[in-house]
Amino acid sequence: PDESSLVPVLDRRSFVDDICFGSETFEACLATLDCLLSRFQECRISVSFSKSLFVQRKVGFLSHDVSAAGIAPDAKKAAAVTELSFPASKKGVQSFLGALNYYSRFIQDFAVYGAALYQLKDADFEPGGDLSAARRSFAMLQQRVRDAPILRHFDRGKDVHVTLFANEWALSSTLMQEHEGKLHPVRFCGRVLKDAEMNYHPAEKE
Repeated sequence: PDESSLVPVLDRRSFVDDICFGSETFEACLATLDCLLSRFQECRISVSFSKSLFVQRKVGFLSHDVSAAGIAPDAKKAAAVTELSFPASKKGVQSFLGALNYYSRFIQDFAVYGAALYQLKDADFEPGGDLSAARRSFAMLQQRVRDAPILRHFDRGKDVHVTLFANEWALSSTLMQEHEGKLHPVRFCGRVLKDAEMNYHPAEKE
């Protein structure tokens, strides 16, 4: 079809050939499904119905559990991270951090606790190296994965609340929205400060 006549089907998330969408009502869900199937037909895209799930209360999508309540890490993959032993090398720490980066949105103050691990050098793993701070950070991050909250779905119709935190070496922020009279997290963000940024005043960091 003429690409100029095609418009995106809203209220859906897609990655390569994986598509996930949901709605507040069954009727709205069917309407979105109808739009998607019509678009597939226009673009001559085939769908394997044996591999498809329709009208589910919870689905797995890109290593996440998605439901009406929100988004949570895949339980099995999160458990694999929490059962790891402290790495014996810098490369092992980098692999651990790489696995955590995928779930960093669920970890409040991820950069604050991860900084000690990001700064490790190969020499730190040699005999006599002090890894006490790194081990504490490793254990804390594993605990944060175990206690990861369900993140609420972002609602374009609700006000957005942001809390900020900065210390000597990292920044952390929490995006929240109100549900049932309480503020709930939608996403956690943060990063380790660059050397020049560490000298900033706390107000400048935030």
